[in-house]
Amino acid sequence: MNKTELMLLMRFESPVIPLDKICYDYFGCSKNTAKQRAKSGTLPVPAFRLGTSQKLPWMINIQDLAQFIEINSSEAKREWVGSISE
Repeated sequence: MNKTELMLLMRFESPVIPLDKICYDYFGCSKNTAKQRAKSGTLPVPAFRLGTSQKLPWMINIQDLAQFIEINSSEAKREWVGSISE
């Protein structure tokens, strides 16, 4: 478990997070847009339901969200280093 996963686990206190709790902060979209993107499979991380009922909330695995954060952070660092070395 990396530091990002640990911090997310401490914040949300669960290995899975309801999509509607993170959609704005991490994906920059509303709950409705996030649900539509989950249904179409176009979120930047996999979303799932913990059963077959359409009434169950969409969930995100903390490991997937942590990896998404780490990848974006690494890309930003590479761009930043490139811009200051020019």
